[in-house]
Amino acid sequence: MFNKFFLVLCLMMVFLLPQKSNAATLTLAPSVSSVTVGNIVSIGVKVNTQGKYINNGEAVIQFPTDLLEVVSINKNSSIFSLWVEEPSFSNITGRITFNGGVANPGFNGSSGTIASVTFKAKKAGSASVIYGDASIRENDGLGTNILTSKSNSVIQINTPVATPTPTEETPVTPPTITTVSTLPIKPVIISSTHPDSDIWYSSDTASFNWKVPSGVNQIQAILNKTANATPNISYDSSVTQKTLSDLEDGIYYFHLRYRNTNGWGTTAHYQVNIDTTKPLDFNPTIRNEENQNYIKLNAEDSVSGISYYQLTVDENVPIKVKETELIEGEYLLPILNQGNHGLVVSAYDKAGNYKDAKLEFKSSFISIPTISLSSEEIHKGEAVVVLGKTDYPNNKVEITLSFDGEILKKYIQNTDSDGSFSLTTDRIKNIGLISIWAENVFSDNVKSKPSKTLVLKVNEPIVVKVTFALMWLILSLILVLILLFIAYEGWHKFFGLRKKINRELDKTADDTHKALMLFKDELSEQLKVLEKTKIDRTLNKKEEAIFVEIEKNVDHIDGFIKKKLKR
Repeated sequence: MFNKFFLVLCLMMVFLLPQKSNAATLTLAPSVSSVTVGNIVSIGVKVNTQGKYINNGEAVIQFPTDLLEVVSINKNSSIFSLWVEEPSFSNITGRITFNGGVANPGFNGSSGTIASVTFKAKKAGSASVIYGDASIRENDGLGTNILTSKSNSVIQINTPVATPTPTEETPVTPPTITTVSTLPIKPVIISSTHPDSDIWYSSDTASFNWKVPSGVNQIQAILNKTANATPNISYDSSVTQKTLSDLEDGIYYFHLRYRNTNGWGTTAHYQVNIDTTKPLDFNPTIRNEENQNYIKLNAEDSVSGISYYQLTVDENVPIKVKETELIEGEYLLPILNQGNHGLVVSAYDKAGNYKDAKLEFKSSFISIPTISLSSEEIHKGEAVVVLGKTDYPNNKVEITLSFDGEILKKYIQNTDSDGSFSLTTDRIKNIGLISIWAENVFSDNVKSKPSKTLVLKVNEPIVVKVTFALMWLILSLILVLILLFIAYEGWHKFFGLRKKINRELDKTADDTHKALMLFKDELSEQLKVLEKTKIDRTLNKKEEAIFVEIEKNVDHIDGFIKKKLKR
């Protein structure tokens, strides 16, 4: 029965223990795509943090070099603003690598774009683009890798579909040969200056390349702002490249088609997005509420639109803030030490152009956390629970334990959405007074003042006290047993001796009684002689006195024996 109860108790403890939950995924999107040989396709490198804040990510992506080649990698819309290793690729080894980061408080989202990779299909087949080594690190002060899964992508590369060349047929009458005309294939356009049609670029020079298949005797091309226009500017079939400069801002389309002896083929359209103009002047403002600073970001861009802001406080590491992260146009600034600070706000449009705005502001006092202990007194080997409350939700608190002026341990704990936190310490091995306090922590250089110091008394373990008490009890019992044994032995020996003496006394009394009785009998015989003598003659005075005395003694001898020898 006890074993079953103990097993159930252990299972309950296992399920009740807090479980650490790592959760982040890397994906390549789309997971499945299709492209024709010679065309290009873009794959997005994305991360889902599953509600966690991350500050770093790195990965190796592999692709088959016989089927694909990388044309370009774009990071203009990346969640990362700090790069340990810029995204790079090798069409020889078939590897894409990156290592980027984002400033505090990090990135939290379900579809964060790290980079966009544009591939060109080289030949027909099924190309798998897969993740190799990868890490996504949580912004927890420890750089914990929370990556749990990686989703790869498959690109199906198809051979261009051409109208089959008809075979000769010989009718019965009249004999003729019928042929079906084959038009040129649809061109594949590549741009080295604007490789992704979904992205804005700040370059006003656009270059386009294509390969002319055999049988083409003429090409037509044009660049305009109509999505489905038909080109009408003719070029010789030897032309495989076109560069256009000094283009105005806007969305353009490059149109291209081939002609052979059978006529004009299908027109290909390639979109180019150009924005060379900086955002408009803007004036950010700061308001303070409950010891926290909110900045109003109100920049505008007339062409591609605002993509993100970069905030640089006191020449610290810039903070990247996406337009989508603003709440009613405001962003909560990191907590700063009390005093005056300088801020540079850079507003970036979707093409990478930016406009700066500068301002100064004063940061208010950083509030101090309040803490309490689950118990003010524990025993050695036990833990204590530190409960606390701060004015800063989803932040970090540092709890310090000190003994005899030396730091025992520091704990970093995250606050909840209401600013509260709870910490269960390790088992405390020191005996005495432990000092405990807490500080709000925002960075290595920004902390609040320490909270009120609480004192925890750590006593000797209960087991030790019980052991000492039990030891003294055992020693006392042993001493009592020894004394009882000695007393028993002495008492036993005393009564044994007494019995022996009583037995000797009884024997002596019996012997004495026998002797006295013999003496009495002897005296009685002497009295009888004297009685006879007294009859025969008169006793003299001396004899009379002796007779009287003997008679008297004989009369008292029984009483003497009973009195003197009575037990």
